[in-house]
Amino acid sequence: MSVSVAAKPGTRPPERVGRGRVEVLGLAALPSAVPVARYFARALLGSWEVEEERGWACQQVVTELVGNALEATGGEPGGTDIEVRGIAMMLLRFRLCAANLVVEVRDDSSALPRIAYAAPLDEGGRGLMMAGSLASGWGMYTLGVGKVVWAAWDVADGS
Repeated sequence: MSVSVAAKPGTRPPERVGRGRVEVLGLAALPSAVPVARYFARALLGSWEVEEERGWACQQVVTELVGNALEATGGEPGGTDIEVRGIAMMLLRFRLCAANLVVEVRDDSSALPRIAYAAPLDEGGRGLMMAGSLASGWGMYTLGVGKVVWAAWDVADGS
C-alpha cells in the first residue's frame, strides 16, 4: 500500500471498471454510528471475500471517516438533504469492481477535513494521515449540501 497523505478538495474517487457491487448504509449522526459502520464494513467485506489485510485497512479508514463526519455534523440537523426526524444522517457507500474498492462517507457539513499534525502526546489528530497511509488514494468533494470524503484501494485480482 502506498502512502498518499495529501488530498485536494474536489478530488473524485476512481471510476468503476466493468460490473461491480455497491452497498449503501444510512447512519444517524449518533455516537453508535462508528461501531455500526465498522461492523457493517467487516461483514460486507467478508461477504465480498475482500482480502483480509485490505479489509482490515478499509475498516480502520471507515472508522476514521465516519468519526470525522460525526464530529463535523455534531449530531445536529445540518442541512436539508439527509436528515431523518430532526437527526442528521450520514451515508456510507462501498463500491467494489475489478479495479478498485472505494468507500465514501457523506455528511451535510460543508467543513472540509484537514490533516492535523499532532504532537507526540496528543490524543487525536492522526486519523486522516493514517487513512492516507492505508489507502491507495483518498480525497473529498463538496455537494450542494455537504461533502463526501472517500478512500480507495487498488484491487488487481478483484478482491
